[in-house]
Amino acid sequence: MACGTTIRSCYGLGHMLKLLKRETDVESTDHVVIYPTFGHLTRDGSVWRIDVYGTVYEASSINPRKRLLLRLLQRVAKVQPNDAQRELFESRIREFIAPTYPGKRVALRVGEQVYPLQKRTKRNGRFQGSVRLSTKELDELHQTGDLADGLLRLDVLARDGEATQFNLNAHLLDHRGVSVISDIDDTIKVTDVHSRRALLQNTFLREFETIDGMSGLYQRWAQQGAAFHYVSSSPWQLYASLAEMCETKGFPCGSFHLRSFRLRDHMLRRLLLIRRKGKAAVIRNLLKTFPRRQFIFVGDSVEKDPEIYGRIARKYPHQVAAICIRQIDARPIAGERLRKTFRDLPEQSVRLFECPSELPDDLGLLVSSDRVTRQA
Repeated sequence: MACGTTIRSCYGLGHMLKLLKRETDVESTDHVVIYPTFGHLTRDGSVWRIDVYGTVYEASSINPRKRLLLRLLQRVAKVQPNDAQRELFESRIREFIAPTYPGKRVALRVGEQVYPLQKRTKRNGRFQGSVRLSTKELDELHQTGDLADGLLRLDVLARDGEATQFNLNAHLLDHRGVSVISDIDDTIKVTDVHSRRALLQNTFLREFETIDGMSGLYQRWAQQGAAFHYVSSSPWQLYASLAEMCETKGFPCGSFHLRSFRLRDHMLRRLLLIRRKGKAAVIRNLLKTFPRRQFIFVGDSVEKDPEIYGRIARKYPHQVAAICIRQIDARPIAGERLRKTFRDLPEQSVRLFECPSELPDDLGLLVSSDRVTRQA
C-alpha cells in the first residue's frame, strides 16, 4: 500500500480492525516519539504533503549490555555525574541506550481516516513517510476541528485501532511567506561548542540554558507570521529535551531537523563534536520545497553556520533575505573570514550581533517588500 493511502471500509469496524492489523503492529505499550514537521502544497496546488518522522522504542527497561556500554562511555568521555546530576543525566542519555523496534509498521490517523506509512522502521527504530491530503479533505478536517490555526493533528495508531498517546501537530505552510531557519547550539541555547568539556557538561549534566532575549525576539517574529525551522547537528535522541526547553522558554513552535546517530557509530566523547554533517542539505531542501518563501538564517560564529549560510545565499539569492550571526568571543567572524564567507552578498543582508536586541523586531526591516513582490 503506497504512502498516504487511506484505509476505508464499508464492512464495519471489525473488518476495519483486521485491515489495520496488517498495516500497523505498534502496541499500545510501545513508546513512540514523533517529531514536529510541516505540510506543503504540491506543485499543482491540489494536494498537501506532510512528511512524518519518528522513532519506536520498546517499553522494556534498558538491558544490562547497554548499561555496561554506558558506564564505559562515561569513563572514556569523562562525564561522571554526581548524585545531584544523575537523574538529569539518565533522562538525557535514555534515548541513546533505550532499545528500539526495527521492522515495525506505523499508521497514522487524521480525522476519521487511517494512513499507513509504506516503510517499516529501520534498525534504529526510525520511521519516515508522508501523508497526502486533498484540499477538499483539508476543508472537511477544518470543519471537524482536526485542522485549526494552520495546525493539523495526526495520531499514531496502535494495532487495536485505538489512538496512542503519541501525536503531533503539523504546521501547514503557505507557498509564500517568511521562514526562519535557526541553529540551536550557541544560537538559542548555551552549549559552548568550542570547549569539549563544557559542551558535554552542558548537554548531559546541566539544565539547558537559553540565550537571553532570543525567545522574545522569535516570538515577535512569529506574531508577524514567520514560520520556524530548527536545524541542528544535535542528535535526534536529544529531541525531547530540546523540545521541552523550547516550550518552557517560550520559543515558537516549528519543525525540527536534527542528525541521525547510533551509539555504536561514535564514542560518546565525539557525540556532539562531529558537526554540521547534512545540515546544508536540509536547508537546501527547505528552500527547494518553498521556492516562493523568503528565508532568514540565524546561527553563530563558532562553527560553520556562516560558511554554510553564505554558500546557500549565493546559490539562492532571491530567497535568502537575511543572515544573522551571533558573535561568540571564542571564535568571532571578522577580517578575511568575514570577507570571504559573505562575498558577493548585499552588505545589508548580513547582520552580526552579540545581543538579540541588536536585531530588528520588525520583519519588514529584514525582508523588503520589493523582494517579496519579485517572488509573487
